[in-house]
Amino acid sequence: MSSFTNPLLVAPLLAAAEKAAPSGIQLVWDFLATGGFVMALIVVCSISAITASILAWLQLREHVIMPSSVISQLRSIPSYALKGDIRPLQEFLEKDGSMLSRLGAMAISGAFTSKQECHAACEIKAREEIHKLERGIPLLEVMVSVAPLLGLLGTTAGLVGMFSAFGAGGDGSPDTGAIAHEIGVALRCTIAGLFVAVPSVLAHTYFTRRVDALAVKVESIMQETIQHFYQHFEVQRPAA
Repeated sequence: MSSFTNPLLVAPLLAAAEKAAPSGIQLVWDFLATGGFVMALIVVCSISAITASILAWLQLREHVIMPSSVISQLRSIPSYALKGDIRPLQEFLEKDGSMLSRLGAMAISGAFTSKQECHAACEIKAREEIHKLERGIPLLEVMVSVAPLLGLLGTTAGLVGMFSAFGAGGDGSPDTGAIAHEIGVALRCTIAGLFVAVPSVLAHTYFTRRVDALAVKVESIMQETIQHFYQHFEVQRPAA
């Protein structure tokens, strides 16, 4: 039997090879460590983009903005009209605390004498609520622009270091090791910048469309709520 097929000899060789092979974390650290301060800024941008995406996802959940229970209650205004009492619905909306419940409570508050006046006031309030939902999304838009620029900055710094390495050898010849290092720094910064920018573009587009879709749904429900309320309940302005 050959020594290369002897298990007693192959096992130590495999163990040594596994020990010598760098781990994935080590490879990532080596990739980031060669980028210098520009790479550190790109890492900060990536953390900011991830944080903004998580916050946007948490606050744009449909069941948080417009719970199904609130939708069903707002669509039950004709049932409350048959009973002649809208106060249970008003109390339910005040206790819920969601965005749709706040708008619904305003719509059925009876503080407006006409449907047009109520619709205008609710539209303004809805704009304020939608603006609150957009928190974090502008940060993604900033990362889309900043991350590639930082990558370009790192590339430029790497090129400057590369040209500085020409003639840096002991005999006046180019320092090939330094040149290769600077080229690696330049390319890695570019890759890192694009790696942050591309997911940020996708996340920004997704969450922007998400806000638009939620705004359309809220508008549809509010129009139906206002229509039913002023159809079944007579609203009178209190005396001054």
